[in-house]
Amino acid sequence: MIVHLFEDEKFVDATINSFEQVSPKKNRYIVFSDTDSLKYVININQVEIFPNLCKKKYINKILEDCSLLIIHYLSPIKLFILKNMPQNIPVIWSVWGGDAYSYFDNQNIYEPLTDKVKSKSIKEFIKSTFLYDIYHFYRYKVLPINKEIEVLKKINYLITVLPYEYELIKKEFQLRAKSIDYNYGVNKFNKKVFSELGDGVLLGNSTTYSNNHLDIFELIKQNDKRIILPLSYGGNKDYKDIVIKEGRRIFKELFHPIEEFMPLEKYNQLILSCNSMIMYHIRQQALGNIYMALYLGMRVFLNKKSITYKYMKDVGMIIFDLESAATLVGVELEQQNKVINRELVTKLQGEKTCINKTQGIYNLYRNLQS
Repeated sequence: MIVHLFEDEKFVDATINSFEQVSPKKNRYIVFSDTDSLKYVININQVEIFPNLCKKKYINKILEDCSLLIIHYLSPIKLFILKNMPQNIPVIWSVWGGDAYSYFDNQNIYEPLTDKVKSKSIKEFIKSTFLYDIYHFYRYKVLPINKEIEVLKKINYLITVLPYEYELIKKEFQLRAKSIDYNYGVNKFNKKVFSELGDGVLLGNSTTYSNNHLDIFELIKQNDKRIILPLSYGGNKDYKDIVIKEGRRIFKELFHPIEEFMPLEKYNQLILSCNSMIMYHIRQQALGNIYMALYLGMRVFLNKKSITYKYMKDVGMIIFDLESAATLVGVELEQQNKVINRELVTKLQGEKTCINKTQGIYNLYRNLQS
């Protein structure tokens, strides 16, 4: 069996749908949760829920009949399993972003205003000290991943969101893993015509410092369009409060923070009320949101320092650097450029492409069986 390890996340259902199309009844989907009532997973009957506890007594049951283990986001509990599992089971680490970049030695992923706020956070300061390592080991029975390099050498294959990330992550953690190409296929990308867009601006994807919200505010403070901030994802309340306070101070009644989780259909309606999206991360983040915005015909602004910006430019996407093109925020993208972006998104992330990549993983599983 292929055993998939998740937390209660939005990508679980998409993974189930893809793998059951390609390899029905050959997969087990494990979700670690503090409760049996899941927030994001819809296919509840197809998952096995395990307590979010780092205890060896669960490992044998989790790995029962396992011939290939896929770790979807390397959280502490999955690192604990990796550390204590047998050597003979091949392992794939599907990197989402935060599970790798949060542990890079070089944390140069914050713009100046955000970095200033982050540097004043006691919680963030403690994370940089040995006290956090002690806390981490006490709670999870493992150190943070950058202190468990030997354990990471158990990983045989690495999936990254962008191909450019593979060498970066492999080098940072001294991995021996080979690269595998895969994407989650959360979005179907099956619309035949372009929907009418509103004139709002969607800004960021979560309540994390890496969004660089405050630096975006500074660049677009002359904006006169509605500003919509999804802040329901990620768990930094202190940072969220700062962002909301500053956003209301600058944009007043135009500022609309979204603090509650939205079902996908409602979130998609929210996206359609905007014609521009700003994702000012320096590290890779929010690729699913970015691809959907490009597919819908939105004008997308990125950070020119980011690997995402470089990749999108290299594949031919019509995207914009926020710092040099801030005056275009709220201006709808030209029709011919919408068509270019949609065709590229369909080619790179369409359902057929996703199924082919899933088939590639299943082929690997079958080869390992032989």
